[in-house]
Amino acid sequence: SSGINAEWPLRPGFKDARKAHQQAPQVLFSYGEPPAELNGQPGLLRGDNIGYVTFVLFPRHTSPTNRDNTINLIHQFRTYLHYHIKCSKAFLHSRMRSKTSEFLKVLNRAKPEAMTEKKFGVGKKF
Repeated sequence: SSGINAEWPLRPGFKDARKAHQQAPQVLFSYGEPPAELNGQPGLLRGDNIGYVTFVLFPRHTSPTNRDNTINLIHQFRTYLHYHIKCSKAFLHSRMRSKTSEFLKVLNRAKPEAMTEKKFGVGKKF
């Protein structure tokens, strides 16, 4: 696919979090095909631009003392994901603008000397 993989800025962060906090759930990404746990469910989408995120939860994540925090964190994941996608797009757009600016400078330097205009009649230039 020619699209930008949305996973790339997030995967290292999840791996680092897992190393720093052993209680953090494992996060799995899959592209194109849904996870095996969802096979047989109606309405599943497949394709190059479809991705799935799986959180591997253990009893320690769903115990009465941790349940509310786990639910809140998973519920906020969509906002977290959208924030990072927007930041990545802004970064790419910033780089594209700077490259465009550089290319315009090169083109402006390559312009030939201004040609002298000959005036013919009133207000006409050729």
